Amino acid sequence: MADSETSRTLPAIERRKVAAENGGTGSLPQIIDRRNLLPVAARVLGARFAESDGQRKASGPTTVSEMWPRWYAFHLQRMRAAHLKQGLEREMLEQAGGLPVAELQTVDGPLMTRSFAEINRVTSRLNAEQLSCARAELRHRRKQWKEADKRLGYSAAVTRDHELAEQAGIYGRVMGITRPFSLIEVTAKLHCLIVMHDPGLKREGAPWPDLRTLLKELIRLEEMGEPKPCPGVGRPAEPISVRNLLDLATQYKDAAIKLGEGTCMSSQIPRRLLALHAIELYLDALLIAKGADHATVRGFRHDVEERARMALNAGLVLRKRTLAHLAALSASDEYGVIRYFSDPIPGLSQVNRVMATLDELSRKVRNLLRRPF
Repeated sequence: MADSETSRTLPAIERRKVAAENGGTGSLPQIIDRRNLLPVAARVLGARFAESDGQRKASGPTTVSEMWPRWYAFHLQRMRAAHLKQGLEREMLEQAGGLPVAELQTVDGPLMTRSFAEINRVTSRLNAEQLSCARAELRHRRKQWKEADKRLGYSAAVTRDHELAEQAGIYGRVMGITRPFSLIEVTAKLHCLIVMHDPGLKREGAPWPDLRTLLKELIRLEEMGEPKPCPGVGRPAEPISVRNLLDLATQYKDAAIKLGEGTCMSSQIPRRLLALHAIELYLDALLIAKGADHATVRGFRHDVEERARMALNAGLVLRKRTLAHLAALSASDEYGVIRYFSDPIPGLSQVNRVMATLDELSRKVRNLLRRPF
């Protein structure tokens, strides 16, 4: 697993950008069929989530309404990357004169080989001249392919397509197991499910036709008016004090350290989650101690980069490596991703890096607040 400083995870796109890219909600077409079902659903969802952007200020787990724009942004970028890759592939085949393979004529018929190892495996069926010609042809075709790739950048396009597909898949799977709190969030989950598993709307076996009909019905209901979201857990009447925040952060930190003393690798996911929450609490304590409003701090949700930016303005000094790590944690939404997965996720920061960031924050926040903890 790579350290977060080298992560190539893309930052989440803002809701208004997603809505603008879909052209706003407007009015629904008279007929919704297979040709326009997914674009219409995306347009409605993007517009609704853009309208509600900035209204969710309470802390808590990441919601479907926050995940869908991020997932759909990666999906759109992946579609563009896939289209670019297909175009470059056609140009590669034209400029390189075909795939980097050599054709062998054996007693069993023609055989296409992609590597020298494959040629060596059939040496008993060929004479020396045939083997020499086959190796020369493969060498020549590989050279042509590499030269064309250097001009066109095909390999880079393939890599980017795979990375975007992986990121979209992670957000889609997390959203699939996240509890919805409104009709529009149910619609978003269903839209994501269909896009991921039936993007061409071609599956005729159950339950796909019924799921497509259900998505269309949800879009129609959304236009008629969405019911109010279910209320969340109530907030305490009195805001928590700075000292209590520090105590709570210390408890989470100690729990993370305790989990690290074991040898079971399965404890690394909960350990990481505890450490990330402790990081948020230490930053929250500092911001509130420096005069930040509790509602403002809660509005950051799991954005530790924004917390760190305000903390720097309040006098906190952190290493460049730590600041880069905090930015990467927010860009990849690491808190939200690991909250729902029990297996290691590629591209996330190493747990030792998380613990190092937590250790530095705990020391420097306490020193800055000059508390005898």
